[in-house]
Amino acid sequence: MEKVKVVLFGIGGYGEFYIKEFLFKDIPNAELVAVVDPFAQRSPYFSEIKAPIYNSIDDYLNSLIKADLAVISSPIHTHYEYITKCLNAKLNILCEKPITLSLERMEDLIEKEKESGKFCAVGFQLCYREDIRSIKRDIMDNLFGSPIRFKSLRMMRRSSTYYTRNSWAGKIKIGDEIILDSPFANACAHEVQLMLYLLGKDYSSTAKVKSVSGYLEKVKPEIENFDGARVLIETEENVPLYFYTAHPIEKKAVGPICYFEFEKGALIGEGDSYKFYFNDGKVKSYDENKGERLEKLYKCITATLNNSEVDITLKTTVEHIRAVLLLGENPVYLRSDREQKTLEDGSLLYYREGLEEEYLDLYNRWEIRD
Repeated sequence: MEKVKVVLFGIGGYGEFYIKEFLFKDIPNAELVAVVDPFAQRSPYFSEIKAPIYNSIDDYLNSLIKADLAVISSPIHTHYEYITKCLNAKLNILCEKPITLSLERMEDLIEKEKESGKFCAVGFQLCYREDIRSIKRDIMDNLFGSPIRFKSLRMMRRSSTYYTRNSWAGKIKIGDEIILDSPFANACAHEVQLMLYLLGKDYSSTAKVKSVSGYLEKVKPEIENFDGARVLIETEENVPLYFYTAHPIEKKAVGPICYFEFEKGALIGEGDSYKFYFNDGKVKSYDENKGERLEKLYKCITATLNNSEVDITLKTTVEHIRAVLLLGENPVYLRSDREQKTLEDGSLLYYREGLEEEYLDLYNRWEIRD
């Protein structure tokens, strides 16, 4: 195989990052041979796409264009169908998260993946980064001693533009398909997956989730699900994981920050930088080469080219889905103390004044309730 032939499903939303990567970067050993998107003409890059564009997955699969790797960045409720059909067509897959919000469907896809002999990688990009893999290696080598407790915080402002960009943002279900869209399940899920991933016994596993509790709030009244959460995940190894996330904030973003406490010190993260502070005063920095922004894409291209495996597959993300489902069993509180304002781009923002400070205070105190 001289070049990996790629078919891209979805060029809107996050898919825009992929189409720009193929259009404006020289990707070694790969070429875009097809795009599948019924709304492709809405993309600002539509006129620059030279590959054939199909309205549906069946139109593509019935064509003469054959690919080696499918990149799926389509809406959540399409993932199960697309993955199933791509595995049946003997394609390797890179699919954006979350794959599905059904454990039964997830187990079915894992079985289909095994039977196909192909891989289905999941786009939790932090887990592909070289600095994160170095941290995980040191944890597996017991450099830090036993894990004690983890906490992480990430808040990203989301206004009406975000919630009206598609048919599923903030929804619990679309038809019969469970969506459970929230900052915990989707936009800020990377930090949750990271905590679970670092506690896994090898590069393709995570910690097992035992229980999940939390305070869930809804500030934007029109959405079905919550837009703010303080969460406590208990793992089967009895390591508590605290997570704080919200969309209805005035600042554009707060975090990501994290503090992972171990027997011999603490790993502290701020933004993209991680350092381990040992109890004896030594510091180990992980500010090494993190790889490409879409390192997940490049690793999947390499694995396809070499007929090898990737680490972050379906089984690596099951526990995050389990955590989302368990968290969904907690009540959601509709906040009446909301404010609203129009942002610079003309979009409407619902927010709760002081939410950022409140969550940061709880983060500092290792608490999820006032």
